Parts: sequence; C-alpha cells; structure tokens
Amino acid sequence: MPSISLYRVEVDFAESPQHPIVYYRKCRKCTTAKGMDRQHNRMVNEACDAWRQYNFRRLTVSRVPASEVA
Repeated sequence: MPSISLYRVEVDFAESPQHPIVYYRKCRKCTTAKGMDRQHNRMVNEACDAWRQYNFRRLTVSRVPASEVA
C-alpha cells in the first residue's frame, strides 16, 4: 500500500473570521523534496480555484500527520 500525504485546507471569510471552513485532502506521497513542493503548490492552486468565487479572506494549506485526521 503506498503511503499518503495529508493536507489541511483552512478557508477564512471576512464575514465569519472566527469560524473557518476546514477540510482535509489526501494524495499519494512524493519521494523527493521537489516533488513535495510541486504537490503542495498544486494543492494551493486547486483550493484557490475552488474557493475564488466566494471571495475568501485567507486560505491556508498545510501538510499534517495522519494522527491529526480523525
């Protein structure tokens, strides 16, 4: 079974800064640091494209360990 990378996406809006939308995405784990950078950039770009029409204030994408995901 291939190992996976988990990403936490947090979207803040000006209307509700105390209640961000948080969700998790998983991808196949990259074997090189350059590949991990590319994958992170791809995740950020996909999240921006998905939320752009809702005029978000801040978007945070970070890699998280599997223990953080329920």
